[in-house]
Formats: sequence, C-alpha cells, structure tokens
Amino acid sequence: MPNCDFYATEQDHAQFLNWLFAEGTCRVFELSSQFEEQLKEFHSTEEVLAEFDRVYTNGTPWHTVHLQLYVVGAGPAFVPRRIDLDPEKCGGAKFRYAAEGWGLVQLYLSRAVHGGLRNSHTNHFTATGAGKWAPLDPEKPSADDWDFKKITAFSSRLNRQIKKLSVARIGTRAVFPGALDLWNGGLSLLPFNKANAQLILNCN
Repeated sequence: MPNCDFYATEQDHAQFLNWLFAEGTCRVFELSSQFEEQLKEFHSTEEVLAEFDRVYTNGTPWHTVHLQLYVVGAGPAFVPRRIDLDPEKCGGAKFRYAAEGWGLVQLYLSRAVHGGLRNSHTNHFTATGAGKWAPLDPEKPSADDWDFKKITAFSSRLNRQIKKLSVARIGTRAVFPGALDLWNGGLSLLPFNKANAQLILNCN
C-alpha cells in the first residue's frame, strides 16, 4: 500500500530527510505557495525544517509541513499550477501556486505541539485511482502520462526507510526514536495515549 503513517519529531525528520535528499530519486516541492509567491523547491534538509519556523496568520507556529515529491523521469515535466484567488477574500492577493499532478507523492511532516504529536504521512495515487479521478480535472496532464511502476517503486523504498528508522509502532503506525521519547515522557501520539493504546517496541 502507498499510504504510510508515522510519528516523528523534527530531529527524526532530519534523519529521514537526509536519506531522501541523498537518495536523489525525487525533487521536493511545497504543496502550496504563499499568496503571490513562487512555489518553493527544497534542496536540503535544513531548507525543509526551516518551514517549521513559520507561523499562521494568527501567530500560531506551523505544526505540519506539506510536501509533494516529483519522481524524476516518472511523468511530465514539473510545472507549478497557478491558482487564481479572489482578492476580496484573500487580503488583496490575486494568485498562488500549487504542486499538482496525478503521480506526485505526498509527504506531510508533523511536529509536536501542546496536546500531542500528530502523525506524519506519505501517500500517492495508484494508476487505477488516478485513472478514476483524472476525468474530473482535465486541466492536469493525463494520468496516462505517468509511470506508476516507477512511482510505486520509489514509494516502496520511502516507506521501507520509514520502517527502518522506526523503533516502535502504535497500531499500524511507525514510531521514530524522538517520538518514542515524547511518548515515554507522557505526550500523546494523537489520537493515542497510554490510556487507550499500547506501544510495541520493534524486535531487531
């Protein structure tokens, strides 16, 4: 299955991202740009983790960094999609950009906040799923233009690395070392806590 949910701290993400950039199979983009800015492409672990320094408009620190991974050679040349905005509803902004494509791989990275740590996440369309939904969005390049075998092969390596770096699991979700420390310190791995779930250490 392409979907993989896991618990990791910023320090855990650093180790995982170091592997991702060294592996070199994909380009790493933000899911959506800020208003009237170009879409960011990241080239290092430090650039990605710096996104956690950003804050929402209400001053709350970011708790999730949303990334899209483009597997090189697995589809059409990557072109950010311009999204027109209603200036009256968006503080005067007229556009933003988004990373969209039937073969892109989601990678959402979470950080701990007051109340717990939510899971991080990977996923992508399969050829069947993309073919089903593609007629509803004809502006995107055809799903037939993507090599889903290559995408799935990369996704499988990605998910294997997540499991390799994990030290425990809770339900079906992998738990990285930093997240295990938070759990042992009493922080919830949402929606789980010690009253409603059991964490199982990996047997290596």
